[in-house]
Amino acid sequence: MSDTEKNLQAKVNISVPDEAIPVHREIVKRLKLLEGGNFNSCLDSGFISLLNGVYELFQIFQKTVLEKSSINCCCSVSCAMCCNHWVEDVNSFEAEIIADYIRKNRPRDIEKIINTCMDDCKELERLDNLVQNQLSLIDQKKERIDEIDLLLSVYYQMKRPCPLLDHNSRCSVYPVRPFTCRIYVNLSDPSGCSPEYINDGEVNTYLLDLEENANEILDRLHFRFMKYEGDTGLRSLLPKYLEGPRN
Repeated sequence: MSDTEKNLQAKVNISVPDEAIPVHREIVKRLKLLEGGNFNSCLDSGFISLLNGVYELFQIFQKTVLEKSSINCCCSVSCAMCCNHWVEDVNSFEAEIIADYIRKNRPRDIEKIINTCMDDCKELERLDNLVQNQLSLIDQKKERIDEIDLLLSVYYQMKRPCPLLDHNSRCSVYPVRPFTCRIYVNLSDPSGCSPEYINDGEVNTYLLDLEENANEILDRLHFRFMKYEGDTGLRSLLPKYLEGPRN
């Protein structure tokens, strides 16, 4: 989460209404079933079925929270502004399920997706070197700059679309998109999500996430199925899950 988004979270401060609590309680119940299930793989049909149920309930949870808070979500199917972000905090099981979905539904595009992801990784590395060089010239005790926040902000402004968008700029893996994509909502004008406005404090983007007890279970599931330690980036994980790690 960027510093701007953190400030907006504090500014908007959407609370969970009573009507949404039973929905969240059911989400936690399903997550506990996932955690307690004897699944050898996150690609087991039982695991995927339970996870899809969680995704559906999460959509109901978000809708209920926004409606009862009298807040409108301005995101639309045709908008892909936020899909220029370097998507982080992807759970291991989500990345593997997305890769499997691509193999089944977009087999002809696998090589293109891998190559685009690898190019994006190289661009992030290039930008990281530039950011590190610039930060070395600044007294960070006075400026207090978050280097990760700065790096991801700069990357977003490069306007590199997610490799999973189709020719209509729509998400080609929408049914299995990760939580980190699902929680991002715009509460004002979708045009405000354009990369050039990322540091604009007047743009009301909001991360409408699950409560802490649900996220703790998701974290444990992430570590259970983790194959690539330390990597939670969608664009860096996909090539690994689609073809294995490169030397």
